[in-house]
Amino acid sequence: MKKVATATKNMNSAMSSANRASSPSSAKSYLSTAERESKNIDSAQDKSARYSADIASKMSDLSRAQEHVLKGEEDERKKTSDLYEKQRKADEAARKRLTDDNRALSKDLASLRAQLTAAISTQASSTQPFVVENAEGRETPYDFFISHAWKDKEDFVNGLVSAAKEAGLDVWDDQSAIVWGDSIRQKIDDGLRRSFFGVVVLSPNFFERPWTQYELDGIVQRDLSGAGRLLPIWHRLTQDDVAAKAPSLAGRLALPTSTYSTAQIVDELLEMRDRFKAVAR
Repeated sequence: MKKVATATKNMNSAMSSANRASSPSSAKSYLSTAERESKNIDSAQDKSARYSADIASKMSDLSRAQEHVLKGEEDERKKTSDLYEKQRKADEAARKRLTDDNRALSKDLASLRAQLTAAISTQASSTQPFVVENAEGRETPYDFFISHAWKDKEDFVNGLVSAAKEAGLDVWDDQSAIVWGDSIRQKIDDGLRRSFFGVVVLSPNFFERPWTQYELDGIVQRDLSGAGRLLPIWHRLTQDDVAAKAPSLAGRLALPTSTYSTAQIVDELLEMRDRFKAVAR
């Protein structure tokens, strides 16, 4: 625009000079200058028009680019929102499945405990009274003889014995009953003879040791003769494992440590003691 203004000024000045020229040659020279400045004005105006058109085109391109960016951002927000909603629904469905599974598991456990209680009641009602000798130096027999492998003490048996004693159960276990110099065989026989029940913690370790086999034989013999009861606990074993090692025990109702906590096993032992001691003489 500055060039147009300058050229216009020069053109007007040349036209004015041409009008005042004293000779035709001078007037012609001024007119030539005015024509040249007129062409400069036209050229500058053309350039200005092209610049304006170019600016308008670039502004249009910029506007489209901005719209594209905004649309991309909106699409990204929508995509993120959709992914979030999809994940939220998936998480909600997973929580519902977990809740349903836990509820079903609780029902299964409750059903299993009910079956066990019913089986205990049935067995107790049909059991012939059995005789157990009083423990040496005591007025009453032990409630339970705990047969187990030494390797299972730390991860299960010690906790079971401790919890059972705290609950008021009278338990024979090797650590408290056998001292230095005792005959292990005699002590085991004495413990079996003076206990109402033989609790056998069957495990992979149990079937590897000769003393546990000896205890199991004694408990089974007393169970068959009616002088005691065998109560199996499965520790890190399945029914198939028990069937492979001791087929005669696989069909007995047992408490697996995979399903029952130590506290729940102690509760079952308390109920067993109370039911069966009522029929003992």
